[in-house]
Amino acid sequence: MAPITPLDLNKNVVRRYLEDVMSAGQLEKLDNLVSENYVDRTPGAPPQTRGPAVIRESLARARTLFQDIHYSVEDLIAEGDRVVARYTVRASRKPADGSESPGTPIEVAGVTIFRVADGQIQETWIVNDQLQLFRQLGYTLQPPAAATPKPAPAPPAPPAKDQPAPR
Repeated sequence: MAPITPLDLNKNVVRRYLEDVMSAGQLEKLDNLVSENYVDRTPGAPPQTRGPAVIRESLARARTLFQDIHYSVEDLIAEGDRVVARYTVRASRKPADGSESPGTPIEVAGVTIFRVADGQIQETWIVNDQLQLFRQLGYTLQPPAAATPKPAPAPPAPPAKDQPAPR
């Protein structure tokens, strides 16, 4: 058996995070897997919030909208202090009426770049297929309303048959 490398250890941290925390909801493992100085570098993420609290807040929001969240890890690629995870998230949208009936199933592809140091996740950059998510939830795309273009000017009238053409 090959020796375990630092890259293998980093990949294991990310796998445990995706499987134990994100899929299984074992939030008690967050403090071991995510640094107290963790920063989510995803565009739109709140910049002032740091540490495992960022993940707890994000998961709480997700679990108000979705149930049965599961991450299937497709690839883990490590180099230096970075681990790239390609995954598929499957879940069900909770019914709007609050009933216990099965919700709308969704499946979204995602890629996250993790920076791992000292056995903990320090930073992430997340890209998910939001367009696919919204389509599965029934949203439609409509182009923005544009001003009606002015009609092109009419071409000049052709010369009458009994008049010579202009030179």
